[in-house]
Amino acid sequence: MLMRALVLLLALAVPASAATRLNVAIGADVNVVEVHKTVLGPGFKAQVPDVELNVVGTGTGEPASRAIYTKIRAQADAGRAPWDIDVALVSMAVASQMVKEGLLLRYVPQMKNAALVKGAEVKEAFGVNVDGYVVPMFQNQIAIAYNPAKVPAPPKTFDDLAKWVAANPGTFGYNGIKGGVSGVGFTMGWVYWKTGLYKQLTQGPFDRAREGAIREAITALRDFNKNVLVTNGNAGTLDALNRGEIAMGAVWIDQLVAWKNEGRMDPSITPVLPAPGLPIYPLYLVVPREAASREAAVRYVDYIATPEVQARAIVERFGWYPGVDADRVLPLISAKSRELLFKGVSADDLARYSRQMPIKEYHDLITLAYEEIVR
Repeated sequence: MLMRALVLLLALAVPASAATRLNVAIGADVNVVEVHKTVLGPGFKAQVPDVELNVVGTGTGEPASRAIYTKIRAQADAGRAPWDIDVALVSMAVASQMVKEGLLLRYVPQMKNAALVKGAEVKEAFGVNVDGYVVPMFQNQIAIAYNPAKVPAPPKTFDDLAKWVAANPGTFGYNGIKGGVSGVGFTMGWVYWKTGLYKQLTQGPFDRAREGAIREAITALRDFNKNVLVTNGNAGTLDALNRGEIAMGAVWIDQLVAWKNEGRMDPSITPVLPAPGLPIYPLYLVVPREAASREAAVRYVDYIATPEVQARAIVERFGWYPGVDADRVLPLISAKSRELLFKGVSADDLARYSRQMPIKEYHDLITLAYEEIVR
């Protein structure tokens, strides 16, 4: 269904007078689609009037990115050129696969803001060298959110968290491994803590001999889950926190901030990042290798990577962490936005405890172990 919708929407006609049509496929929630349609797109068109943007959302979660990959892969396999997606926003997993299969343009060196694209996550993703192929639209950190009235001493470590949950059954929640990436990220953080193999799991090479340690960690997570409320998704965890059904839960910080801005969340709910850390998960802007409007595509991503645009649209409006050099973006945001962004989780915390996702082989092994052991 996602693929059919994507084909139909990309086929929509644009005015004949348009000099350049830019097809932008967004593999993310509707709020991310809307920021391209209502903020980023119009802002770019004001600078480049002869470009008409056709922004298409492909759904949510990993299937949305997978739909974009499937369409591009099909066009490549058919020998068709040019391809009809010019810019795509996809997950780390899908972007790394597309780089590995030679489906993306190495476009970052062409950008005026190329020097701002920095950090470990733009060098390697899931064990694949993605340097020059990806620009994070934003960074999104998974954290533990808590109600200070019920948790006066929030956990500083995973060990603290495990002990607290054992003493307070039913008052911690997360969405498991199938309900959203915050639950996936919590699971990966648990495995990093229990195995002590963070470096090996994220940098490789893959070694099947580590499966035993991974399954032992997941078995411990199964026991932990006996005292946990498994929610029905990222929003479900936030809703349970707001209603007081749980006192702590694994969440996306940006969603927590957005719900506060919208008046949907108890403003006292605060995030914390326990040691040894939890994953930060960017969504990548990529340009397919045979995009029809490659030059305009690079200019559009370059526009999004501008510090002023990042400050206004990415940080202040949606509470996301900057996708490009934070040292150039954060001085441009308001004091209120800075307070919301770093409440509970400081910039130093992010530097010390933000973690990458494991390479694909370990990611798949952990997911399979969870499905078999935790169910």
